[in-house]
Formats: sequence, C-alpha cells, structure tokens
Amino acid sequence: MFSQPFRERLGFGGAYVPGSFSCAQLEAGVFDPHHDDLSATPLHVSRQSFNLGFKVEARVAPGKMLFGLLDSRAQARWFGSPVGQYAIAATRDAIDLSTKGSASFYSVVIDGSALHRDGMVSPDVITLLENLPDVGLANAPLHVTPLRESIRRLFSLVRHRHGALLPRGLPLAVVGGTLVPLLADTVGGFRSNAVEPSRSLTRRVRAVRTCEGYMREHVDATVTLLDLSTACGVRSRSLINAFQAVTGFTPMEYLKRLRLNGVRDSLRRSENARTRIIDVATAWGFWHMGHFAADYRGLFGESPSQTLLKVRRRHGAVA
Repeated sequence: MFSQPFRERLGFGGAYVPGSFSCAQLEAGVFDPHHDDLSATPLHVSRQSFNLGFKVEARVAPGKMLFGLLDSRAQARWFGSPVGQYAIAATRDAIDLSTKGSASFYSVVIDGSALHRDGMVSPDVITLLENLPDVGLANAPLHVTPLRESIRRLFSLVRHRHGALLPRGLPLAVVGGTLVPLLADTVGGFRSNAVEPSRSLTRRVRAVRTCEGYMREHVDATVTLLDLSTACGVRSRSLINAFQAVTGFTPMEYLKRLRLNGVRDSLRRSENARTRIIDVATAWGFWHMGHFAADYRGLFGESPSQTLLKVRRRHGAVA
C-alpha cells in the first residue's frame, strides 16, 4: 500500500483503474522502485526494477491489454503461478503480481480503444483484440526471447541517441511495428503452451485469497490462525503450507506485513497535524507499541515517527 508518488514510480503504464491499485512491501528494507518509459500512444512500454519483494494487485482499465515478462531470474508469481525466465503474462482484466527479492520486469500496455479510434487495426492487432485471454500465463521461449531482446534494443537505442533520460513520444512505427507482431505471435502460446496451475496450487491460491479478504475485513481485530482456517475451510497445517507456497510467508507473518503497510500508507496520507501514531497503529490492530515500532522499523528501515515527520515536512507543518 503506497502513496501516489510510489504508485507512479511502479509504472505498469497506467494500465489500472484509478483507485484499484494496491501494493504491499513484503521484505525488509527501504523499498526503492524505479521505472523507465517509452510512450508511443496507443502503446506504452515500461522497464521496472524492484529492490525488494512486494505484491501488487489492480484492475485493468477497460480497453487496455498488459503483457509482462521478467528481465531477470528473479522469483515471481502471476496469480499464484510461478513466472519463469521464458514465461509471458497477459491480462485485460486484472493484475496480481508478487516477487521475492530484487526483480526487473518489462511491461507493454496496448490501448485497444485508441487503436480503433486512430484507425490502426492491422491483422496482428485484430489477433490480439480477439484472441487474448482475460488473464493468461504461457511458457513460450521461441516468442519471449525475441520479444525481450527487442524491448532491450529499444531502450538501448533511445539511451544511445538521447542520453540518460528516456524521452516520451518515440515514433509509433518504431515501437508498434516491432512489438505488436511479436506480441501477436505469443497469443498462440496462450493456447498451446499455457501454464495451467495444478489443482493443488489452485486450492492453495483460493485459500490464500479468502484469508486475504478476511484479513482486510478485520484489520483492527485480533486474528488467529484458527480464525483464518475457519474462514477458508482449510486445516491449519495445510493453510500454513498454502501461504508458504503462494506468498513465501506464514499466514501470521503475511498478516503482519499487510497491517504494517496499512499503517505506513495511512501515515503518508495523513494531512492532519494532530495525527497520532498510536491511533493509526491501533486502527490497524497493533496494541503493543514497542513491538509495533520494532516491526515497523525492521520492515521499512525507518521509525513510524520518521515517516510522519517526512509527511509533515512535505505539507509545511514542520519548520
């Protein structure tokens, strides 16, 4: 859960519906995402780098399509399924991406509505518009490798010609004429090489999602492993295994991280000079301030008071 400046730095080409974006830091440290952009409406290409593990969820804006692939051997999951070096993810419905450790990620966003409006409907575009699944993940090394290399060359070309900063407005013929045919080739991969989650993984993801909903509905209450087990109808030991497989954490570790992210987001959004950390912390289910402060510093690399001080300085409330 991050403030707007952090969301803008996460990139994803602005493909998501405003207000639907949710992101939580899962690993300890100072989260410092970076992204570069190549904008050639109706295409938007981004290169995103993350120094820590995180989870992001969002709804995709109507008419837009997002393709994503890793530019590293990092550990990542797309809707709970592992994403490999030769996998490509696609969606026109929702985003659900989680990573472990540092990762680099390429995303290509196509605005289908703009393509129609501008009369740029080629056979490759029609293939994408008519055959792309709502959410998909495919292992397609024959398609992913040239696509990744083409994106790398585009960024390298622009850097070489224009210096360190990547300009917007790269001619559509350069981006679209190169990437759209390659992306159209991947559509067949979603049919013939689709990554189908095992029944075991599907059950685990369903249990974790149910628990996440329960956690959000009870942010200010004491939540036990038994409560989560009852909510999703899965035995406690099986639930622990499910969380470990899908998130890399136990249910209670994951709950703590979600709540700590909630506190930080609330502090960053605060515009009231009288905001008290203890009030925000208890609203997110923390009752022992000493333990809370230590956990907060351990995850984010700063104390809650330092977070709040930065906000007040930004708003001019501190001299």
